[in-house]
Amino acid sequence: MSPTSAETAAWSEAYAAPELARRRQRTYEAKLRRLGLLSPSGGATLDIACGHGDALAVLHAQGHTNLIGVDLSHPTTGSVDYRRVTGAGEVLPFAPASFDRVMCLHSLHHFRSMDHIGDLLTECRRVLTPAGRLYLLDHWGSFWLRTLFRVLEWDLPVYPAAARHFGRQLREEHDAIFWWLDHWRQLYERLTAAGFRVRQQSRTAAFLYLTCDVDA
Repeated sequence: MSPTSAETAAWSEAYAAPELARRRQRTYEAKLRRLGLLSPSGGATLDIACGHGDALAVLHAQGHTNLIGVDLSHPTTGSVDYRRVTGAGEVLPFAPASFDRVMCLHSLHHFRSMDHIGDLLTECRRVLTPAGRLYLLDHWGSFWLRTLFRVLEWDLPVYPAAARHFGRQLREEHDAIFWWLDHWRQLYERLTAAGFRVRQQSRTAAFLYLTCDVDA
């Protein structure tokens, strides 16, 4: 994530809640399959803004090796099935052409400006091999999702624990997430400017999935 976008202590506490951690672990396999990332293949994989490493743990369980995660923070819990590096997405501490796959999941909105996202994508292009691929997953600005997020921001005791923790995250990152829901379409021009070509994309009610090739 951006050096200026470290999350609040309240956000981090909600993110680490066991109920949300279990939900991430249950859902990542389907998300990675939809992106085309689940089947093992050779080479190195980088997860930018990897959090507690939930996605990398799923890939490891599927037989992937040479997994690396980068994030601003270093949690005391999480998977040990990958190598973790502390760093920012806009200034990746890796040599050019180091990775065959780079992914950034549920994290684009944390960069908080299209200029920062542009810097991130430029770095992704630099560290990818010429035949490498970029995998992106985040929300998109549907009316349904905006409404759902505003409802979840209400702190109601009738909500299940996972929903309450997620609502706390939304309250803490309200400006960032709703900024992203207003501007997500600008991602495409930033991808082009950074040297990527969208290979495959799909949307669900809540998520945008993008697989991108390096544009020769």
